[in-house]
Amino acid sequence: MRKMKNIFIYSVVTVALLFTSCEDYLDTNSPSSFTQDYIFSSEADAAKAVYGIYALFNQDAYTSRLSSNFMGNTDIEAGGVSGSPDNARRDVWSFEATASNSDVRVVWNNAYNAINRANEAIEGIENSALYQQGNPTMNQLLGEALTLRAYWYYYLVNLWGDVPFKTTPTKAGDEFYLPRTDRNEILTQLIQDLIEIEPKMMWADQLDFGIERINREFVMGMIARLSLTRGGYALYPDMSVKRSDDYLEYYQIANTYTKKLVNTKPHSLNPDFGEVFRNEVEYISPENSDVLFEVAFHPGFGDVAWNNGVRVDAGTHPYGSGSNYISLPVSYFYSFDTLDTRQGVTCSLVYYDKNLLQQPVDVTSIAPGKWNRLWLQTPPGAASAKGTGVNWPVMRYSDVLLMLAETENEISGGPTGEAKEALRQVRQRAFPQSAWPAKVDEYISAVSGKEAFFNAIVDERAWEFGGEGLRKYDLIRWGLYGEKVAETRRTLIQMGLDAYNNAGEYAKYPDYLYYKRNADGTITYLNKFRRPAVVPPVVDSPNKGDNPDGYYSTTWLRGLINTTTMGPADYILRNWRGYQDDSGMSPVRYILPIPSETVTGSLGVLKNDGYGF
Repeated sequence: MRKMKNIFIYSVVTVALLFTSCEDYLDTNSPSSFTQDYIFSSEADAAKAVYGIYALFNQDAYTSRLSSNFMGNTDIEAGGVSGSPDNARRDVWSFEATASNSDVRVVWNNAYNAINRANEAIEGIENSALYQQGNPTMNQLLGEALTLRAYWYYYLVNLWGDVPFKTTPTKAGDEFYLPRTDRNEILTQLIQDLIEIEPKMMWADQLDFGIERINREFVMGMIARLSLTRGGYALYPDMSVKRSDDYLEYYQIANTYTKKLVNTKPHSLNPDFGEVFRNEVEYISPENSDVLFEVAFHPGFGDVAWNNGVRVDAGTHPYGSGSNYISLPVSYFYSFDTLDTRQGVTCSLVYYDKNLLQQPVDVTSIAPGKWNRLWLQTPPGAASAKGTGVNWPVMRYSDVLLMLAETENEISGGPTGEAKEALRQVRQRAFPQSAWPAKVDEYISAVSGKEAFFNAIVDERAWEFGGEGLRKYDLIRWGLYGEKVAETRRTLIQMGLDAYNNAGEYAKYPDYLYYKRNADGTITYLNKFRRPAVVPPVVDSPNKGDNPDGYYSTTWLRGLINTTTMGPADYILRNWRGYQDDSGMSPVRYILPIPSETVTGSLGVLKNDGYGF
């Protein structure tokens, strides 16, 4: 474990002396006074050039947008949507973004800016004498640049489908506006790039910044993630959802590289699921553990525990303020087994007021509990908000295990012993050992068929990665986006109705939550999981002054229904507004339009056609 994120992030500042770029799409001339031969003639300067690619993670396009807030809305993560489209991030959540959307523009431009920096570094390294002599450091740096390029293209093809594909740095005289390239062609090349470089890279525990740099184990995992995307379903311009005929070839690649990591460099899952994320808030980055790669943020950068995490209200206390753009639907909260330790870590039913007293959340405001600014070892100050410096996890070892299990099941027509063992490792960490016979062994035995095991993987990935921004891309590649959105909406509506009528499948869950306040400022719930058989004595009920030692109450599942209209609450009506098919059979239009400035400037090369635009 090495806490060197500060040195790493500060060092990227020097890249301004090497490469600078404007924000216009593909118009990224570099006015540097240094020649490429000079920059890549030493390991130190070549490293600075590569660090310049990482630097673009520090822009709002990534910190407040792509990493977490372009994730939804799904069946497990939902952003609060306005009463009508507002041409910003909320329209991405509700599947209503237009070509003039400011967030769409900033992410598109930042992605191509990062890709151009990667292309500059790749060309410079490959043409350098050091690389051609087989220098190990230059191989590692090349791998980092190739993987960072692949990472940004991964998002582009998921969010925009077919996109312009450029693998050389932009220079004066280049054709700036390229036509779209088929997404499968892009993914195929990216996968091959990483397959070729992976054996030449270093493990995280061999690198000066550990998991805060692209490393060999992450590259293996990224090959698998790209391959499952290439072999998965996608939305096409004619609004069909399909996958290519050669999809099993890519499941096999993903299977090969997940096995390679497990067999070559196995990691140990931290037995404390919550500590994985608390480590990030405490600036601890252990190697050979859960996280394979995380984006490093210096304090003053990064928005984890500001817009994704437990809400903390501003006050005179020294921790500043933070909220959560993304909440977790209550249907997701109740999908967990009550013995699953991930539920309490992932879903926070409390927030902190200006006096740092815990308060109950609304039923529509369950926060991602994995990150909490109150865990910062050095309070950032009362006026602080953004820029927590908390790292963002890009891939964890449990992801690799579950990709291994999924590919084994798909290739073999059912779960193999290796598939079951991979799932077992993830579930054993989630439950106390006393529950393993029922919740691990019996559970895995019960999902022995191909379809049942696949559905178990769909569920397990939900429980394991809630709030981490993976679900949207999983649902896309599985072809399940519409089905899961419709199922979530139906479930939430029925939960509200059953709570109000005290009858039906969900009537067992609380219509109200009852809680008591403890001397230390925390609260303890009486009935998080079930409606109480008898309503407990409530403070000031039925008259003020009654039951002074009783419980406080807050509306829970009843909050999902508008009791005036007896229809769904605004939260349900708005969050998935751009997708109205309650059967879930039609495709979700998750594809984003190309920014209008880019379309206009392309002189007819690029258009927003297809996908219902």
